[in-house]
Amino acid sequence: MNRKAKLEKLKKISKTESKNTKWKEIAKWNQDHTESLEDYMIIASRISQSLKAKGMTQKELEKKLEVSPQALTRIMKGRQNLTLQSIRKIEKALDITLIAVHRHEPSMIFNMSQE
Repeated sequence: MNRKAKLEKLKKISKTESKNTKWKEIAKWNQDHTESLEDYMIIASRISQSLKAKGMTQKELEKKLEVSPQALTRIMKGRQNLTLQSIRKIEKALDITLIAVHRHEPSMIFNMSQE
């Protein structure tokens, strides 16, 4: 292929937008979740450490959580927006604490709502 043909092929390829726009989806997700990304990575790291410490495989965790391999992969990469229910399920499956919610005394909540 001569130089002119190569340039024409390059122009054709560069003008048409690739059907694989996964990178755009990832970039948008990153932008939408900027504030939480560090937390997701910390959770993913804790899960990974717990699996190693317990000698448990990801496949075993998938079964305990009743999730697909793809869903667990997203969790393990810090790419999953986890619900509290999901977090509690992971905590139970691994017998760890990922997050702690500070609960107020019931009287304090009552007093705050009357102000």
